Amino acid sequence: MRSSMLVFVVVLLLVERASGALPPSDRSGEPDRQYRLGLHLQQEGHLAKAIEAYRASLRLDPTRAEAYVRLKEAYSRGRTVDELLAELKQRTDSDATDFVSWNLLGVLRVKRGRWPDALAALERAVQLQPRDVDAWTSLGWLWSEVKQVDKAWEAFGRALALDPGYGRAHAGMAGLYAEQGGDYDKAIEEYRLALSAEPDNPAYLYDMGWAYYRKGMTDRALEILMRGSLLSPEDPAGRAKLGWARLRRKEYRAAIEEFQQALRLEPNYAFARFGLARALQGDGRGNAAMVEYKRAWSESKNDLYLIYLLGLYLRRSFWIVLLAVVSGMILTLVWLLRRRAIPQSSGPARGK
Repeated sequence: MRSSMLVFVVVLLLVERASGALPPSDRSGEPDRQYRLGLHLQQEGHLAKAIEAYRASLRLDPTRAEAYVRLKEAYSRGRTVDELLAELKQRTDSDATDFVSWNLLGVLRVKRGRWPDALAALERAVQLQPRDVDAWTSLGWLWSEVKQVDKAWEAFGRALALDPGYGRAHAGMAGLYAEQGGDYDKAIEEYRLALSAEPDNPAYLYDMGWAYYRKGMTDRALEILMRGSLLSPEDPAGRAKLGWARLRRKEYRAAIEEFQQALRLEPNYAFARFGLARALQGDGRGNAAMVEYKRAWSESKNDLYLIYLLGLYLRRSFWIVLLAVVSGMILTLVWLLRRRAIPQSSGPARGK
């Protein structure tokens, strides 16, 4: 009897823990039924009906962020960004309270680089539905981009208050800790929380590895960056970060390969081109390094790259510069000595 009671208590504790992981509305009832219906319809190719099912799920439970992911997938199938913008604009014009459409409009406007319009749309979404966890998170990322740090903190905080396990919001917090405060320990902890929600997200792995790199833990950084590269080998930013980790370990040939791969994926990526120049310089290939420094500077107009180019030029021309300086000093000294050796002419003779 005692054993049965113990088993019963353990089961209750497990159920309580499982139910406490997410709000009850997230995994049960009508929102869940609509979400699963959307999944089924999407798999069957009935995208229009799937979209309406996902929308119904979100109207009932705005914290269901995965429904936004599926909704974006269904919307983007076979449509251009311009077509989507027009359709969503039409929806908001006909129903100004449609927070789902305002959210998606904001995301698409970010892709178009229309940041003020994107902010307006996302702020409209959370004004209409304060529990829209996806819109709060997108707002946080956008505020981070425009350097409105306090607003970004607030937006991510609102998202995590709604869903403490939301990976994208934790990743946003991590970026703020790393980029704004330089607190890499807190950034790494936030990336761990993000990865606990999305363990196979290569972007989180690349960013977490970079936080370790900036903290000076290069071996750990390389380990995590390699995990990211296995999941997403065609990410130019990830390949460049791998290159910098290799470069710090003086693995110049491997670093050159990583930077070249990043540039094949994104030819005008100055961060990778600058790394390539540094790796070539470390490998003793000064002429090739100078070419890459020049290209990095011309493509980005970042004067830091020009400083490195001039530094390399001066090091390569050290003896020429030194000879020119010494020759100038010798010529100056000879001129001074000759001038002192010339007798001073006397003034005009005075009449007696």
